[in-house]
Amino acid sequence: MSTTITSEQAALPTQAEPAHAAANWLTHLQGEVESHPGVNHLLLARLATGPYTRSDYRQFGLQHFALVGFFTTYMEQLLLRAPSSTEKLWLAKILVAEYGEGSDGRDHSTLYGEYLRSVGAAPGEEKSTPLCAEVWAFVGEHLRICREEPFLVGMGALGPGHEWAIPKMFHHIIPGLRRAGLDSSEMLYFDLHTEQDLDHAAWMTEVLQEMVSTDAQREEVIRGARLSLSARYHFWNGVERSIVAKRQPVSTEVVARGLHAIAGKREEVRSPGNLNDLRAAVERFKAGAPWPVPTLSNSPKGRNAARTPSPKQS
Repeated sequence: MSTTITSEQAALPTQAEPAHAAANWLTHLQGEVESHPGVNHLLLARLATGPYTRSDYRQFGLQHFALVGFFTTYMEQLLLRAPSSTEKLWLAKILVAEYGEGSDGRDHSTLYGEYLRSVGAAPGEEKSTPLCAEVWAFVGEHLRICREEPFLVGMGALGPGHEWAIPKMFHHIIPGLRRAGLDSSEMLYFDLHTEQDLDHAAWMTEVLQEMVSTDAQREEVIRGARLSLSARYHFWNGVERSIVAKRQPVSTEVVARGLHAIAGKREEVRSPGNLNDLRAAVERFKAGAPWPVPTLSNSPKGRNAARTPSPKQS
């Protein structure tokens, strides 16, 4: 189920396209987001059409849950750096919805926990499950963007990179959940989040139209979106690998026959830690410690991993 990418396919632009006219740059960016491999990953296509079970969606959810819980952390970090009260008000408006407005006071993590119970995850299992390195890299990259990059780069990552991307990604996931037998109450998080993010996308479009007036500002927003979507692509790679590993564990017979290369390959993707470990790392990072796992920006290995296939070859 893994995706092989040639070096020719792997080049991700690191610079913005030539300056777009103010009248159409957001339309151009929306098209890039919707065609990006991070939004159209092969795993998502397989979820939409393949015979995935509740057990598969349990494994999927145990990796995905961490991203759900940290989005408000990114927003809070970016809010602290907003250049004026106007930007603060826009971000606060989205944060209120993320905290639970419109869902009977249940925030997104609570709703996602209900989904996890419906696919067989035990209470608290989402906190103790080893997370793949790509989850850690995704969280670390977004914390870095929101704390260290220019404000508009953060807006690009959390606006176009999230609010524009999530409805299309969930458009693939929701049919698969139905095929696995989930009813509307069990997949409420996905339906509600899709609806809310369509609203948030409209809000983000409006604020970006108001805030962004120069080519340099547009390039910062575009760069943020691309950084986020590249991290998303590699996150889906990690989720896919986790599902496959759960379906096809290394058998004792294979190890006994001496095929140590296979066992060694599994060692290379050892988890950096569970959700409790990740939360502790986030607090240390906010206090000034370095991020403990390579991200797409903080190491040569991570920068090499930042490559994704071009949209035409996804």
